Amino acid sequence: METALRRLDGVDKISISTTEQKFQVTYKPGAVFKPAEIRAAVGKAGVEVLRFRISARGRVQDEGTQRLFFAGKQKFLIAGAPKIPSGSPVSIDGIVDDSRQPLQLKLLHFTSLK
Repeated sequence: METALRRLDGVDKISISTTEQKFQVTYKPGAVFKPAEIRAAVGKAGVEVLRFRISARGRVQDEGTQRLFFAGKQKFLIAGAPKIPSGSPVSIDGIVDDSRQPLQLKLLHFTSLK
């Protein structure tokens, strides 16, 4: 599984915990998070991804009635989010629903950055 994950574009570090049944992929700055590629890579090892939890830095922007989180080239539709300052840099932790486009993000925590 580790070898398959390392072959993905933009991957910097990988941490795997078999006891906790989780793995962590850290990307290089500017890389794009591609859930389908991760699912395919770990699927070859017989591993199923139940959910993606991400940590990222970026900005929240309002587009019509939608709130979007932009992290580099990536955008996420924020689902059920607390009021996050629009346009200001933030750090987020959240759960990604990759069954929809744009990817939906359920925020667990955010911190305003200066």
